[in-house]
Amino acid sequence: MADLAITSMGLAGKVEVLPIEVNRSGNSYAIDTVLELKAKYPNTNFTLVLGSDAAKNIGNWHRSNELLNLVKVMVISRPTSAPSDYDEINIKALDISSTKVRQSISNRENVSNL
Repeated sequence: MADLAITSMGLAGKVEVLPIEVNRSGNSYAIDTVLELKAKYPNTNFTLVLGSDAAKNIGNWHRSNELLNLVKVMVISRPTSAPSDYDEINIKALDISSTKVRQSISNRENVSNL
């Protein structure tokens, strides 16, 4: 889906979509992806872009301290979210989070409006 989105926006020459997490078997953690990217692109600084709901829980992520030492965090703020401890950008995002969608699906709720 990411590859289709990048292509449809005409960004294929500027953005590379890598299948790192798709190709990984078992659990896939952000730290594993970052370490793999650092190995492939050793002289690159990475920014982890998150929604505000994910950012408030990043301290609970697998090896979060190590992850936070390797990347800069940029939070896409939502209209109803409290400010985070990280740099934020407001892109007029809808007040819909993937966490909310997953919770609604697991509760067998209608998600057609999300």
